Amino acid sequence: MKGKKRLLNNDLFLGYLFLLPTFICLGCLILFPVLQTIKQSFFDTNYVTGSNSFIGLENYISVIQDEAFLKALKIDVIWTAGSVIFQMLLGLLTAMLISKDTRMNKVIRSILLTPYVIPIISLVLLFQWMLNDTYGILTSFLVNIGVLEQGASLLASPATALATVIAVNVLRSFPFCMVNYLGGIQSISQDQFEAAMIDGANNWQKFRYITFPSLKPITYSLLILRMIWEFNAFDMIYLMTSGGPAQSTQHLPILIYTEAVGMFNFGRASAMSILMGIMLVVMILVFSKISNRKGDA
Repeated sequence: MKGKKRLLNNDLFLGYLFLLPTFICLGCLILFPVLQTIKQSFFDTNYVTGSNSFIGLENYISVIQDEAFLKALKIDVIWTAGSVIFQMLLGLLTAMLISKDTRMNKVIRSILLTPYVIPIISLVLLFQWMLNDTYGILTSFLVNIGVLEQGASLLASPATALATVIAVNVLRSFPFCMVNYLGGIQSISQDQFEAAMIDGANNWQKFRYITFPSLKPITYSLLILRMIWEFNAFDMIYLMTSGGPAQSTQHLPILIYTEAVGMFNFGRASAMSILMGIMLVVMILVFSKISNRKGDA
């Protein structure tokens, strides 16, 4: 009885006890599927043919040698880099422009947040309508100024489809970066800017030596968070192009989905998922190490 009373009076034990249901849920929803995926990646699993034989590392070898996988990886890297870089740049720019707490800026903030809060399917349908090759308003404008030929569309060309989807994704997701940067800018002491003004610093010097250094922790956090999110993003590209045209927007998540749901090769799809997870972990560790080094400096 004394032992039980001591445990119940132990704050650390009680903390873990209250967290136990959360650990159980996470184990069932995350850990178990991950372990099953790892196990399945070593099997030739096809529910159409009914095969489920152990083949060791053959799935991984075939995936690494597959040109479709390498092409999807390249597209995924371009998609992630383009989305994250322009989201953060646009978010920082808009945050600086509306950082002053005026009535007009409050209205502008609400308007700029609209793409992020509306359902993604609504946004995709809107841009598909605007980019339609027959009656799309953006397509008609580009045709009139000579950028596109009559009957063409940015989403229908392999040369422009990926850049177009990235642009739509940036428009939708930059408000997340904007809000984070806005909070960081408003937390900077105005005394620093007043002192810099007295010393004769211009706007660029204020940004370079005061604003940007103060926003470095937010920048590193956003970089890692957005990189994780975009590298795994599925809905935006799939809803807009389904990986087309001519697989020009088929990145790793769509390829894995196609391999599993379209071709029923769950073993290969599992191997692709594990390789994708490993690459993501490596990228996170590299960026975390770089940010820690710069933080210590």
